[in-house]
Amino acid sequence: MSGSFYITTAIDYVNGKPHLGHAYEKIGTDVLARWHRLMGDEVFYLTGTDEHGTKVEKTAEKEGMSPQDYVDSLVPAFKAAWEALDISYDRFIRTTDADHQAAAIALLERIRDNGYLTEQTYEGWYCDGCEAFKTDKDLVDGRCPDHPTMDPRWIEETNLFFPLSQFQDRLLAHYDAHPEFVTPAFRRNEVLSLIRGGLVDVSISRSREAVSWGIDIPFRPDSVLYVWFEALINYLTGAGFGVDEATFATRWPAVHILGKDVTRFHCVLWPAMLMAADVQLPDRIFAHGWVLTGGEKMSKSSGIGVEPTAMASKYGPDPVRFYLVTQVPWGKDGEFTWERFETTYTAFLANGIGNLLSRSVSMAIKYLDGVPDGPTDEGLRALCEEVVAEATDAYEALRITDAANAAWRIVRECNEQIQARTPWAMAKDPAKAEELASFLYGLLESLRIAALLLMPVMPRKCRQLLDALGAPMGTGAELLAWGGLKPGAPLEKPAPLFPRLDQLLAD
Repeated sequence: MSGSFYITTAIDYVNGKPHLGHAYEKIGTDVLARWHRLMGDEVFYLTGTDEHGTKVEKTAEKEGMSPQDYVDSLVPAFKAAWEALDISYDRFIRTTDADHQAAAIALLERIRDNGYLTEQTYEGWYCDGCEAFKTDKDLVDGRCPDHPTMDPRWIEETNLFFPLSQFQDRLLAHYDAHPEFVTPAFRRNEVLSLIRGGLVDVSISRSREAVSWGIDIPFRPDSVLYVWFEALINYLTGAGFGVDEATFATRWPAVHILGKDVTRFHCVLWPAMLMAADVQLPDRIFAHGWVLTGGEKMSKSSGIGVEPTAMASKYGPDPVRFYLVTQVPWGKDGEFTWERFETTYTAFLANGIGNLLSRSVSMAIKYLDGVPDGPTDEGLRALCEEVVAEATDAYEALRITDAANAAWRIVRECNEQIQARTPWAMAKDPAKAEELASFLYGLLESLRIAALLLMPVMPRKCRQLLDALGAPMGTGAELLAWGGLKPGAPLEKPAPLFPRLDQLLAD
């Protein structure tokens, strides 16, 4: 049964160009969006950029630009990267968009009207790198552990405060009633530990004297919204909150995909904000790990990273997507090296699924002049039915690495069975004609099903594979049922699905 599926990434802070770490989140989210479209759901995929705050203001000043001109100059690099990687977002939101500013104020006013805003004097540390307030216990040797080269600033201001401490019991009750709210489970446990440790009220405004680049608060002159409080509201903006209530009613709630380093905001502050405004909480939150290189997290500020647009241009988007989905376990940290990337390309793509397509189609043409017609190969059918169930469960649970690995069982076992059952020997024995037809149809049909299951991961190449089989396309779970290939259909030997690296890089 199809339905609505609203999925979001965290929005990227625009103080530098995107790297492979940014791409990882967009690709993982795109895989889930594409899976739900394949299943017939009405999908809306939101991504974008976070453009206000101290870091942008200061960096723009150093560049001799206005903050607006500065963010305008960087956004095209993000859009170009996601286009190069086939990210099928439905909207690229910017926190400088007019409807976002309207939604942010609408939520703030609703929270105020419900009695959850107070005015207090704030004294404490502020990390410009995180755009976040810090307590003494958050600092290591006097500095933020995420930005050890930057000195935190001591700030004293009278600001609007959100009483986060009042929501501790309500948050714990929600987590208890909805154990699937935050996954993986170990991330949920981290968040619960944070909540149980005690919550402190949050300053949600900044004086214009301290930060001029932000959304003005209409009922508090000379103040702007704290960037983290404001940025979270983009998820409501994308659903139509405050502007298009009819769309909001059908699109919300969301599934949030985000990095493990921002769970404090998304899994504690954000649901409390929504509770305060009487807005339904997100459906689920998935916190992924980091793409590491040399054991270190990729980041704009450190300059550690791999440029995704050039990588996609050189190798094609699908190998990049496949590597990040299968070799960086979704939910945990994983290492990127060029050696491992090229080994994965050769072993899994060129010699794995590419070789399977070439061998299977070539044998079907050579021995049977097209898609064979024979009795069902029950072994391959059982394998595919088991894998479809396993991969479907994994996709629905947001476990994209598990889903891709399940689908890959078909590719691996088909290649193994070709070696074990030697169809070229069957072709020489007239008594085995029916067995040959059954096996070759089974290989082609198994490839069709594997391609559908892997299409969210490698949309271009899997579409190319299905075209080579003459396979029907559409939407809905029935596509994954055994028997979709029409016996007797003609076949043509396809071009290599994944050329060898020496050929690919020579072009």
